[in-house]
Amino acid sequence: MSENRSRKPAALILTVIFLFALVMGAGPGSLLIAPPGSEPALWFGMPALYLWAVIWFLVEAAVIMIAACTLWGKEKD
Repeated sequence: MSENRSRKPAALILTVIFLFALVMGAGPGSLLIAPPGSEPALWFGMPALYLWAVIWFLVEAAVIMIAACTLWGKEKD
């Protein structure tokens, strides 16, 4: 039981980071980088909006990998 309690803060932090990245990537956060009616900006030769979405996808993937390695491990019987 104490093992579940020690996992709870990490799980909460990872959940908050994942939800924040979800909103920032393809949600309203995309309007920060490409306001409607504006000329599309280029970052490193790519449209900024594409790179913005890829960066937040990588954050989401990192959260999933951290959770898989630390929180979702095999439990002791």
